[in-house]
Amino acid sequence: MCEIQNWLRDNEILTVGELRYRRTGSKRHPRPQLNAWYNWPDKTLYDILTRKEYLGHTITGKTYKVSYKSKKTKKNPEEKRYFFPNTHEPLIDEETFELAQKRIATRQRPTKVDEIDLFSGLLFCGDCGYKMYAVRGAGTLERKHAYTCGNYRNRARNDMLCTTHYIRKSVLKELVLADLQRVTSYVKEHEQEFIETANECSAKAVQKTLTQQRKELDKAQNRINELNILFRKLYEDNALGKLSDEQFAFLTSGYDEEKKTLTRRIAELSQEIDNATERSADVKRFVALVRRYTAIEELTYENVHEFIDRILIHELDKETNTRKIEIFYSFVGRVDTGDKPTESISYFRQIGADVKSYAI
Repeated sequence: MCEIQNWLRDNEILTVGELRYRRTGSKRHPRPQLNAWYNWPDKTLYDILTRKEYLGHTITGKTYKVSYKSKKTKKNPEEKRYFFPNTHEPLIDEETFELAQKRIATRQRPTKVDEIDLFSGLLFCGDCGYKMYAVRGAGTLERKHAYTCGNYRNRARNDMLCTTHYIRKSVLKELVLADLQRVTSYVKEHEQEFIETANECSAKAVQKTLTQQRKELDKAQNRINELNILFRKLYEDNALGKLSDEQFAFLTSGYDEEKKTLTRRIAELSQEIDNATERSADVKRFVALVRRYTAIEELTYENVHEFIDRILIHELDKETNTRKIEIFYSFVGRVDTGDKPTESISYFRQIGADVKSYAI
């Protein structure tokens, strides 16, 4: 975000408020100070980057008025908005938009030397699921940089304990680069075979997820029906005087909250099931991404975050001196090319032996 703000300021792109003032003379919205004409606020940029209208869609019903007597408006939740796809020419493609959403969702905290870490937001503990955090030794030498489990770092405040899952950044970079080269090379040489295999695996995974989601959806809908029957009985008892107003309010409050939660979950599940059929196209998007790169000789923030969705770091097995690392690629998840796992060997002085890390 800072890079965008710097570019806008360097190129003297006026903020929305200043541009509106120069065009209309309107002072309805505060005009920026003289030295802030080109300082775009974070919120404005986030709003622009998350607008689906730039994909060629129209969305209405974003807000509603509390009362016809008031001019105050409130935001409507996503499920109450009206979505009309492909109503006009898109300004950007869907891949670029989704990459922007991924970066927005990733918390990018600059280091003390004012740089974003290469694996920012991608590393997770393979055992407890917590985010992995970067740690630095004295100085700025990269060989002293490493990652540890966030749950272990917060062990004084968390009931659930975890181990360090310590791994050096240099080892992880070597491993990820080798695995990325392995995958992209395989896709280029066996494109059709990869598409068929990945689609088959994707279809099985989607079918498994769909089965679970449909079961959860049926269960939620049955519970909604049960709650409606309970509401009806309680209302009748209250109307006939068998139940006081206080008892009625007490009993229905819990049911009402449960019903709201179930209704939201049903809407989410229905949306996920509707979108399941679109997931098969993701394999071709990954292939298109591979085609854009001739060869990957080194890792950059851009290619890492374009190709990789997340990385799971498992704890070191001290008996075998091996560590499993799971790399999930964008659109396709884990990629099995039939080769041996990609290995990286590093030396840990505290263990006094070669430690093999392998990616799958």
